[in-house]
Amino acid sequence: MKSAVVALLLVAGCGDPVQQSDATRWTPPSVPGGPQWTARIEVDRGTGAMSAPGFNALIDAERPGWAQAADTTVAELLDLHQGVEGPGEVYLLQDDPHFTVTLSKLGDDSIQAIRYRITLRRGDDGRFRFVAGEWTQRCHSGRGHQDFATARCS
Repeated sequence: MKSAVVALLLVAGCGDPVQQSDATRWTPPSVPGGPQWTARIEVDRGTGAMSAPGFNALIDAERPGWAQAADTTVAELLDLHQGVEGPGEVYLLQDDPHFTVTLSKLGDDSIQAIRYRITLRRGDDGRFRFVAGEWTQRCHSGRGHQDFATARCS
């Protein structure tokens, strides 16, 4: 069976300039039982390239239930299944096979939004695996760039 590729676009934002008009508020799903990935994504802040050390190895070795659905795989990858602290909100825009998740109200006086672009691939076993990812951020007005970029906010 040919592997299906699911690209997940995770977009963080706040307010109308960042929020996508068709997105709806989303509560990240609880991750089904099984082994959790205890590591965290690594981001090269210069290039925005993301990696997920040990993520796919855990899926291959343990076959966790959460890897059977894209939303629970993403929740596990980005540690969203534990909820968002503070006033943060999560929004979802789905355009199969793309998903855009927007985190808003981050509570940071410099960073208005953070964007993660994540690509997953469904394996022959039906479980999703991390392929690639990209991180960018957008600054609040007067605190730096207004485009999603890897440059720091002031």
